[in-house]
Amino acid sequence: MTKFEAEEIAHLINNRNQLTKKYSYEEILFNSENFVYLKEEEKIVACAESKKVQWYQFEILHVSIAQNFEGKGFGNLILNLAEKNAIEKNAKILQCTIRTNNDNSIRLFTRKGYKQVNSFFNNNSGNWIFIYQKNIANK
Repeated sequence: MTKFEAEEIAHLINNRNQLTKKYSYEEILFNSENFVYLKEEEKIVACAESKKVQWYQFEILHVSIAQNFEGKGFGNLILNLAEKNAIEKNAKILQCTIRTNNDNSIRLFTRKGYKQVNSFFNNNSGNWIFIYQKNIANK
């Protein structure tokens, strides 16, 4: 991953998500093995992070699609890459958190076999959050 790609990923994540902490390109470069991305015409149009939480559990974070590429299958493609990244690192459980009003993400993760297991209120963002998980240990 280049500095320019890390800058594009940071920009996409920061602009497409309601984050309480913004990502920097330095942070993305430092953790580049966690990030997957797709490019069209030399521009990053989709990205996601898959981060180890426990020896068996990975979190899929910030599935982000450039606005003019929504509805064209990039969400499914980038989620597949993020899952593959976690599976290659021996993940057994995949988890994500989704704002309860983020219908596109809820639909995407549900179609991919994730189940809602809990919810909580995030005091920092003022949002209710769903927790979704997918067991991949038996696949």
